[in-house]
Parts: sequence; C-alpha cells; structure tokens
Amino acid sequence: MFEGLSLNQAPPISVVLRFFLTLPVFGLILSLLMIFFPTEILTPNHPFSLASIHLLFLGMISMGMIGALFQMQSVLGGAPIPSPLGNSFIIHSLLVLGILALASAFMFQFPELFIIAAVLLGSGIVYFAQILLPLLIAKMSHNTLKGMRFAIFSLLITAILGVVMASSYANVSFGDTHAAIKASHYSIGLIGWIAALIIYVAFQVVEMFYVTASYSNWCKQNVKRILGASLFLKVIWLFAALPFAWVFDVFMALLLVGFVTTTMKRLRSRKRRVSDVSIWFWMMGMGLLMISLLSYGASMVSHYEPLEMMSLIAFALFALSIILGMMGKIVPFLVWFHLNAAGYMETPIMSNIIPAKRLKMSFWLFGVTASTAILSPFIPLLLIASGLSGVALFSLLLFNLVTAAKLYRNVLTTGTRFSFEP
Repeated sequence: MFEGLSLNQAPPISVVLRFFLTLPVFGLILSLLMIFFPTEILTPNHPFSLASIHLLFLGMISMGMIGALFQMQSVLGGAPIPSPLGNSFIIHSLLVLGILALASAFMFQFPELFIIAAVLLGSGIVYFAQILLPLLIAKMSHNTLKGMRFAIFSLLITAILGVVMASSYANVSFGDTHAAIKASHYSIGLIGWIAALIIYVAFQVVEMFYVTASYSNWCKQNVKRILGASLFLKVIWLFAALPFAWVFDVFMALLLVGFVTTTMKRLRSRKRRVSDVSIWFWMMGMGLLMISLLSYGASMVSHYEPLEMMSLIAFALFALSIILGMMGKIVPFLVWFHLNAAGYMETPIMSNIIPAKRLKMSFWLFGVTASTAILSPFIPLLLIASGLSGVALFSLLLFNLVTAAKLYRNVLTTGTRFSFEP
C-alpha cells in the first residue's frame, strides 16, 4: 500500500502553500460575484458566467490540484522537481496573472486581455507540463503516476484548445468549428484533467489514509484507457459533426458511477474507524458527483437548461469537496513533517496546527454553500446565499492556511533544534 513513497524528496513547504493560499482568494472573488451578479452568472454564455466558470475551474480547482501535484509527484515518483522554488514561483505567477486577465477579459470585454490571458495561461501550463511530464514518464511503475501523466496531458490539450478559443474571442470571430472546440475544451478539462486526477489520487489516498480494501488492478490499469478512448472518439465525432456523440458521455458516466459506488463502499468499510473530517468531504464529494451525473443525464433527455447548469455546478463542487478535504490533511502534515525533519523540539502535533473544530466548521459551511449553489439554477436568489456562505467558508480557509504558515515560520524563527553533539 505504501510502495513508492519517498518523503525525503518532498519539495519545500512554500512550493505547495503558494498554490493552496491562492485558492481561497479566488474563492472570495467568486463569492462576491455570486452575491452581486447572480442572474448574470446563471445565464449560459453570459460574460460573467464564463468569467465565474474559469475562476472556479482554473483559479480554485486547478490551482489546488497543481499545488498537490508538486507534492505528490516528488513523494510518489521519488524524483525531485528541479529548482522547485523558482519553477513553482514562475508557474504560479503566470497562472494567477493569466486567470485574472481572462476573468477581466470576459467581464469587461477587452479583446486585448484575451490575448494576454492566452499567452500567460498557455505559458504557465506548458511550463508546468514540461517539468512534470518527463519525471512521470521516466518512472512508470506506479498506476497513480500513470494517471497523473494522463491528467497533465489532458490539461495541456485543454489549454491548447483554450488558447484557440481565446483568440476567437479576441477577434470576435467564431468559425464553424467553434462549438466543437468549446465542447472538446470542456470535456477534456472536466473528465481528462479533473475527474481522472481525482480518481487516480483516490487509488492511492483512500487506501493509504483510511486503510481500506484496495481498488482492483483492473480499475487502476484501465480507467485512463476508457476515459482516453472515450474522449478521443468524442472529439473526432464533434469535429466531424457525426451524430450520437453523447454515446461517449454515457461510457464515461458509467465509469464515474462505478467509481462513486466503489469509493463509497470502501469508505464505509474502512478499517481505520476514527473520526476524520476529510472522510466527510470525500463522502460529500461522491454524492455531489452522483448528482452531477444524474442531472446531466436528465438534461440530455429533457434538454432543460437549468439541469445542465446544475450538473456543472455539482461537478465543480465534487472536485472542490475532495480538494478541501485533502488540504485539511495535507497542510498540517506538511507543517509537522518539515519541522520534524529539521529537528525542531517545538514541532506541534498535527491536530493543533488546524484544530478539528475549525475543520468541522469548514465542512458545514461548504455544505451550506454547495446545497444552495446546486439549487440556484431553479431559484436564482439562492446563489446570493451561496455567495454569502462562500465568503465565510473561504475566509475561514484562508485563516487556517495563514495561521498554519505563521506557526511554521514562528517555529523556524524561535524554535530549538535537536543537537546530537556530546
């Protein structure tokens, strides 16, 4: 179960924290937009809706996932990322500036900003991919590493399609293939990048953290093949304007349903029965993914637009639930690990770095935010309530992360290290 872990290769804690700290900042920006522009956000293809989608999926979800990948690649792969401080700073800066430029381009309709955003985001994602992909290709014995490679490659394709779309918005010129590019951009980003990465992280994390039965080798080996083949064929169908492209969505949806049921079964029958807020986030995430799949299926049959919006919101919340749950475990562990490895006598125990009470409060705030957001396509005023609870949620998350970082720096500054001299 613990095969391949190499904690001594972990990057400096600031490499991961800079990405994690950005997530609640973008969360606060998005929450304010939800409060003041609920109708616009819930209107498909409205500039504020498109800005909000990218703040959510790039500024929050992808930012958290990229930060986690910097940690996971080093620990699982055993190959350290070259110059992690400098490279992470460059990637983080390009992404933050690119996301702000893209959101502003949509909201204020400045064509030049689309080009700036495309250059910044494209450069940041390509730079990130060219650092991690060679490390993942070099050592391919671990299924989770293979899944990470598949997810990063999907992110790269998503970025390329995004750059093409940004140029169309900049020129206000949309060709015959715009709809196919847009659908491919969304499908590869949501399934190939986000869903695939979470699934392959679950194969490692759920088994290891919660002491559950292993996922089957068949699942570990074939998920990326099924998703990859389905996405590849769907893209061909879209660009060739062939009928029944939705068939490939059905294959991917069935696989995700299998992932939900298998993961829930393992979490319920876990051997480590202690109370853990991160398990609550995992279970809620699985429920949100199932809601997303069911509402998407219903929207395909009924062509009822609010159901499609509900599906997208639920999918985003599924990913965010997993990320928030894992951050609540990763951040205290990293603070404890780096201080303990450096030999500081004042190293706090993990439960004191982010107290369980605050983690539980985060969970309940997320529950309120998620439940109101999911229903908002049918009752738009609920998006205001979701935004208000989102402000509280992301303010608390930012507080938790900042206090953990301050505690780490305080021990570094004032702590006493073990001395083995006679």
